[in-house]
Amino acid sequence: MKKSTTFFTVLFLIAGNSIMSQSLDDILKEHFAAVGQDNLLKVNTQKLTGKMVQGGIEIPFIQMAKRPGKIRAEGTFQGLTFIQTYNGTEGWGLNPFSGVTDPQPMSEDEVKSMRYQADMDGMLWNWTEKGYTVTFDGKDEMEGTFCFKIKVDTKEGDSFTYYIDADSYLLLRSNTKMKVMENETESDTYFSNYMMVEGIAVPAKIDTKIKEQLVATIVVDKVELNTELDDALFEKPVK
Repeated sequence: MKKSTTFFTVLFLIAGNSIMSQSLDDILKEHFAAVGQDNLLKVNTQKLTGKMVQGGIEIPFIQMAKRPGKIRAEGTFQGLTFIQTYNGTEGWGLNPFSGVTDPQPMSEDEVKSMRYQADMDGMLWNWTEKGYTVTFDGKDEMEGTFCFKIKVDTKEGDSFTYYIDADSYLLLRSNTKMKVMENETESDTYFSNYMMVEGIAVPAKIDTKIKEQLVATIVVDKVELNTELDDALFEKPVK
């Protein structure tokens, strides 16, 4: 038994040292290969269709993105539709569930969040050109899986820590710390059930947690790439 324990300890140490020997460039190269970054760069528009589960309620949703830096999300429940749009500069929200029936301009913090989300290539791609600071923050273990921790810091003072599977090099989790009205908010997002769509790895399940409590789940049923999306979709919503 002692020999067996020693053997597994040595294996653990070897695995750990191997992970630590990886450089940031090495990890990102493998990550981009795993997600199909070369194929993603050829995509001009992306449309995701699925459902959002929140508080036990299922809401059909559609998310659309278009280069450069445009995004729209909408969901319908009991005949009411909420819409969020961002045209690359300005953002608006229409939320009849809160009793507001007119489109409202987004705050600076909301626009900032939409800008991050609208980056179809991801924050890690060409991060220097985007003005980010990216560092390899060592390794961690998530439910028995070794992960590389890659930290992204923005000029606005926000930080994103990405947990990349050391075997598959796919993103498993992201920890987000953003400043909202001078206060820091923190959330964790978990990515799973990856599916390959035209050579691109897309997570079919996305869980968002705050303080370890599940607050929302997005399930992606359909992915459409390079479909025709009118620029008007990303402008101020029409009632």
